[in-house]
Amino acid sequence: MNDEALNPRDLDGRQSEIELLARETDTPIDIVHKIYTIERAKLDQVARIKTYVPVLIHRHVKELLQAQRTALRNSMH
Repeated sequence: MNDEALNPRDLDGRQSEIELLARETDTPIDIVHKIYTIERAKLDQVARIKTYVPVLIHRHVKELLQAQRTALRNSMH
């Protein structure tokens, strides 16, 4: 069963986090949602302490999106 279905408050928090990342990186929400969901699932599988997962996910996804943007800019030159 999906954890998001179990706790709607977590789902709201994740949606807010995705929207924040989209604004911070100037990336469409659907792309951020896809990357966030994939990376969150990876970390949830290996993390023994779940307290810092949201912070780690935020940093990691933001870094991925910024690297993607930089790579795109560099390929255009």
